[in-house]
Amino acid sequence: MKRRSLFKVAPILMAAGGLPTLARAQATSSQNEWDVVVVGAGFAGLCAALEAAEKGAKVVLIEKMNRPDGTTIYSSGWIACVGSKFQKDHPDSKEAFFNDMMKLSGYRSDPECIKVYAEEAGDGVDWLASHGTPFYLWENLPAPELSRCLISLGDGITGGSQLVRCVLKALEKKGVPIHYNTKAIELITDDLLNVKGVVCLTKDKRVEYLAKGGVILTTGGYAANQAMVTQFIGPWASRLVLRGSPWITGENITMTQKVMAKLVNLDQFYAGPMTPTGKANPSPLMHAGYGIQVNSQGKRFVEETWLQVPKAKAIAERTPDNISYMLIGQDADKNSNILTNTLTRFRRLGYEVPSGNTIEEVAKKAGVPVNNLLATVKEFNAAVKKGKCKELVPPYSYDEPHALETGPYYMIPAAGGIASTFGGPKINGKAEVVNTENRTIPGLYAAGAAAGGVWYQDDIGGNQLGGCMVFGRVAGRNAALRAKEQN
Repeated sequence: MKRRSLFKVAPILMAAGGLPTLARAQATSSQNEWDVVVVGAGFAGLCAALEAAEKGAKVVLIEKMNRPDGTTIYSSGWIACVGSKFQKDHPDSKEAFFNDMMKLSGYRSDPECIKVYAEEAGDGVDWLASHGTPFYLWENLPAPELSRCLISLGDGITGGSQLVRCVLKALEKKGVPIHYNTKAIELITDDLLNVKGVVCLTKDKRVEYLAKGGVILTTGGYAANQAMVTQFIGPWASRLVLRGSPWITGENITMTQKVMAKLVNLDQFYAGPMTPTGKANPSPLMHAGYGIQVNSQGKRFVEETWLQVPKAKAIAERTPDNISYMLIGQDADKNSNILTNTLTRFRRLGYEVPSGNTIEEVAKKAGVPVNNLLATVKEFNAAVKKGKCKELVPPYSYDEPHALETGPYYMIPAAGGIASTFGGPKINGKAEVVNTENRTIPGLYAAGAAAGGVWYQDDIGGNQLGGCMVFGRVAGRNAALRAKEQN
């Protein structure tokens, strides 16, 4: 087998005439062998490494930062599934789940992948629970969430952080090493472009990680790479607030182009409302079935029942300043204390929400035109009492609307945010990356936001973390099996 030689460290010098030249310097290098190499210690990577280890593989997880710092830790910790032990009182079907996911994607998601998700997500949640992950079932949400959203309870941290911590503990018990400050830069291949490992940079040397069973890319997407966001999504997207990790910069694309991976859905991304500072996520409160969403002029401009992706895009596209507010009253706490819990979480994150005992007072605190907001609330309350909310423009489509009459009132700031991207190297139902001829690239897998083809346009709340869990496990399982077959 022939492998690519390691690159040389080459600082740029100035040659005669001002043209740059390269000064060659020999870098210290080393190599080591594993059954499975997982690249990226986000939720997908953690799940992939744990699954592969449980299947008997010798696994290493490499991470370019000095800690797990993917987008998951910034999330609320939702996982969408059916059939878990937490949902026994809520009969649902995998077929209906599959159909709803496909419908939300405009039937552009790969049905093979979505079928795998529908089949495996419930078992995956039970698997996480068996490793100590606490879950709370958010019941009877508007369709298509219904009773499909399991939330990892954070207890002072984000739900996503709780997920990561629980899987980290399981990996520690299993003895899986995590190599931090180790940046993957290039796939190692043979002459037929079969993937044999990955070249990484550490602080003082280059390291070749050879993988008998395969390399699993779980690097995330490119949401923090402004050049890629502008190139693939469009200049307008540069206004979106980064909702996730600042270190997710597109290695899933740059590394796989060299093996002719089929790159799909590069213009698609997962959006969601976010505070303008990027510190706090208001999304759970915005799905509570209470309150109205207004722009900085105090007027409704979007349907409150819209899911996170179209709502976040609408904020960025329909407002001049990418800012809106969720005006909500204290009665929202009738839904599982959702308002109080959100305000507490915001304070912990250093974000104080404008509040007031009257609509006029809260409008002044938020800097929104008082008369405009009063008129909007008056129109909304009248429609609630007459049962004509769905005739408003835009329609207010909750089946049981609640008038804004219970103070104190709060205006939760919500900008359009980008959390992660949907595009990348196309995977099949086995989490294998395919090339431009739709043939699998032996030894290369991807999961989470590093994989393309799974999501398109929109999704059910919790699909993103669910996809990390499902396809991380699928990739880990298949790479471990391939390692055994290589013996």
